[in-house]
Amino acid sequence: MAELDHDVAAFWHAALRHNPELCDLVADFDPTRKAVSDLANHRPRDLLEHGFQTLVLNRTRRGGILAPGAALTKSGENNKGLSSRWYPDTIIQRLQNIEAHKARIMFCETDGLELLEVAVGIPGVVAFIDPPYTVGGKRAGNRLYAHHRIEHRRLFKILAETTADFLMTYDRSPEIVELIKEHRFHAVEVVMRNTHHAHISELLITRRPL
Repeated sequence: MAELDHDVAAFWHAALRHNPELCDLVADFDPTRKAVSDLANHRPRDLLEHGFQTLVLNRTRRGGILAPGAALTKSGENNKGLSSRWYPDTIIQRLQNIEAHKARIMFCETDGLELLEVAVGIPGVVAFIDPPYTVGGKRAGNRLYAHHRIEHRRLFKILAETTADFLMTYDRSPEIVELIKEHRFHAVEVVMRNTHHAHISELLITRRPL
């Protein structure tokens, strides 16, 4: 896996290197507004604290947005407020699943495009690609991600020049539809619901017909 965002990367480093300690922090945390605010304003002392901070903010901010200035969840799911997406037993189970399979996971804090260029040359590789939705100057992606700049055409070119299988998600936009046609990829449209409960169209793109 590849992730360039330092905060998100800290979570994966912590989950893969300090999993039991991370589970203990989750079990002991009470997501009150003061506790979350204090954690957000606290400078992490080490990788474990940084990873935990990322996890808490992802679970308690609206839409899981980590970007500076993102608002905390208000009513949340079932009007449970900050606790609506903080279910420690489930989170701990997911962390334990990561721990159980960590020997099969290689995490790289790096540019995903650079890793992809290497990975697609490995026989039998299958890639899942979920880039920031910033094509066409889409402002949401610029606001949601610390690292939102991506060369969309370069990404398609890398995939087109290999035979590796892949599944890629993208925002439906005229520019992406044209790139799909240009490289003779295949796509299906799926309807998603965003944090404002509006229905939006996304594309699942592959090399093979779906």
